[in-house]
Amino acid sequence: MSVLKVVQRPIDEIKPYEKNPRLNDQAVEAVAASIRQFGFRQPIVVDEAGVIVCGHTRYKAA
Repeated sequence: MSVLKVVQRPIDEIKPYEKNPRLNDQAVEAVAASIRQFGFRQPIVVDEAGVIVCGHTRYKAA
């Protein structure tokens, strides 16, 4: 069973997944406003190599 843990990593260690099928750049400003108002409520999920698995829009908005 996999165990998830939350850790803080420098932003330069995080890389977008090049084949991300979701192109939702129109949501970036809304997500950025939400982050400014409420902070990060859900972390960006990355693999062992620092490649984003879930959270590309949050990454762009940060």
